[in-house]
Amino acid sequence: MPTDSPATAVFHLLLVAAGAAIGGMARYWFGEISGRVACSALPGTFFANVVACGVAGLAWSLWGDGTLAWAAVGAGFAGALSTWSTLAREIGELSRTRSWWAVGYPVLTIVTGSAAAGLFLG
Repeated sequence: MPTDSPATAVFHLLLVAAGAAIGGMARYWFGEISGRVACSALPGTFFANVVACGVAGLAWSLWGDGTLAWAAVGAGFAGALSTWSTLAREIGELSRTRSWWAVGYPVLTIVTGSAAAGLFLG
């Protein structure tokens, strides 16, 4: 199959969707487990985002040339595992309560996520 054929593009799309389905389910379970253990989804969101950064960094270092594995793992799984919308909602909630975590939480997420990705990017 040529790399620029419509069939290849569809196959890439299907792999991204399959990876995203698994990543989305993992993100859901991180939130569920966090809610039960910590009585808050916030640690689950943090963990999901940091793990997604690490997975994306690893996937990029292994398959960053646009392979099928990158489509499934990097774009699909890591993309669906991470969640900017939930992070933004949680920052808004922390801000409304005037918690200092409204600043600390996003900074900690960015620093830790960057470190997790950097572990694999050399």
